Amino acid sequence: MKKSVVALLAFAVLSMTSVYAAEPQGPISRWLDRQTSSVAKKEQQNNAKIAAKKKARQEKIAKQKAKAQARQKKAQQKKAERLKKQRERQKKIDNKKKNLRELLSK
Repeated sequence: MKKSVVALLAFAVLSMTSVYAAEPQGPISRWLDRQTSSVAKKEQQNNAKIAAKKKARQEKIAKQKAKAQARQKKAQQKKAERLKKQRERQKKIDNKKKNLRELLSK
């Protein structure tokens, strides 16, 4: 008889607390939230750190790409200037040759 009363009492307590556990703001939910809040905070902090590192890495990569593009553009400009100067020099040389041929052929 004692065992059945104890079992019945345990069943009643469990069925009453299961209603509280199902509530989103019940005492069991609040207790679980308190127990897991530190873990959740640590996870949020870690996620924030990871996101910050990822953002910093992306910014660094973007800066490196911009610098590389600037260097490449500068190199192309220098090459274009060199080619232009070389063509001008070649024109002068060709003009002088032409003038000398005209003088010598007369």
